[in-house]
Amino acid sequence: MLKNNSGSTFMTVIIIIVGIILLFFIPLMAASNTQDDVTKVAVQSIVAELVQTASTKGKLTVNDYENFTAKLYATGNTYDIQLVHTIMTTNPNKGATDKAGENLSYSVYNTEILNNGIYGSTNKKEYLMNKGDYFGCTVKNTNTTMADQIKGAIFKIIGKDTYTIIGSDYALVVTSGNYSN
Repeated sequence: MLKNNSGSTFMTVIIIIVGIILLFFIPLMAASNTQDDVTKVAVQSIVAELVQTASTKGKLTVNDYENFTAKLYATGNTYDIQLVHTIMTTNPNKGATDKAGENLSYSVYNTEILNNGIYGSTNKKEYLMNKGDYFGCTVKNTNTTMADQIKGAIFKIIGKDTYTIIGSDYALVVTSGNYSN
């Protein structure tokens, strides 16, 4: 008779724990996953806006970049921002008049764009690009979102290199940038 009572008590405790999980953690996880989904859409839109603005104007200004980062950080997350400017050039293939030149490209990244460009020593506060170049941006969250914390607590599957929020865009520069006065 004692064994039956302790077994019943144990089963009651298990049912209460499962009930707590079902009533609290699952809705909380669903809400935080929805928040991450909304943030993903917002971040993708913010990244696309920066890339389209810079590629249309042919330049990245300090105001454009600071507005971009302000919008990103307003989502409540921290981000690793990677900018890339792929510069297209032509090798005229000198000495061979019967052959067309070849297209060459090289890329410039954050340090050149930010430190030597918009935050450089010039008063212009712009990073200029040429028509035919490419400009891109990739953003990844560096913090652990609420949904990741809940998943990690329940499932223990979240690793350090898991990015929940990623935004990326790349566009052809359609106008050569000129210094504004």
